[in-house]
Amino acid sequence: MKKSTALPLAFMARMAALLDEEFPAFLLTLSQPPETGLRVNTLKLAVARLLELSPWPLQPTPWCPEGFLLPRNTNAGLYPLHEAGLYYLQEPSTMAVATLLAPQPGERVLDLCAAPGGKSTHMAALLAGQGLLVANEIDRQRAEVLARNLERWGSRNVVALNETPQRLAERWPDAFDRVLVDAPCSGEGMFRKSEEARYHWSEAHVAGCALRQDEILDSAGRLVRPGGLIG
Repeated sequence: MKKSTALPLAFMARMAALLDEEFPAFLLTLSQPPETGLRVNTLKLAVARLLELSPWPLQPTPWCPEGFLLPRNTNAGLYPLHEAGLYYLQEPSTMAVATLLAPQPGERVLDLCAAPGGKSTHMAALLAGQGLLVANEIDRQRAEVLARNLERWGSRNVVALNETPQRLAERWPDAFDRVLVDAPCSGEGMFRKSEEARYHWSEAHVAGCALRQDEILDSAGRLVRPGGLIG
């Protein structure tokens, strides 16, 4: 039997109630192809230099000075510039996360659910080689992907871990100036580009994700220092 890849009816009903007259515009957005982008590795080169090297026209993103929209179908992951770690391929909207958390050079920063590494590499660049970034991923295989991406990025003040948030909180209470929590979720943000996300969505799955997120946030609250930030 063929899997249904239509938007889940329960999801649509909930969003219609929440968005009211903005719901048609929301549906139109979900029907459009996702945007692709890259973020320059400022640990290795200046933004202006990457623009000189780029074989594609790049459109700046207003919320991330190092971020750019790519033309579709560029295959930018196959270029030597990518293998050299001069940029990271990342959906432009997610570039706002580390920009808003704004880690400062010299701080201790934790990315609690870090794989595959987009936000970790971004924060490593913002730390500019000063302070410490701990990038943690509970899933072993995803942690290996995270470690490879951090290695290609070239950061020397980053530690990659494969550990539970609870154990980290037990050993490092009040240890971090800023903690980023991109917790496992129900995947609604993937509906534009993943048929699997649409197929596997359910209200029960959403409820289960909420329970896991509460547990992770509890650990994050124990890991951040008094007066620190959780984002």
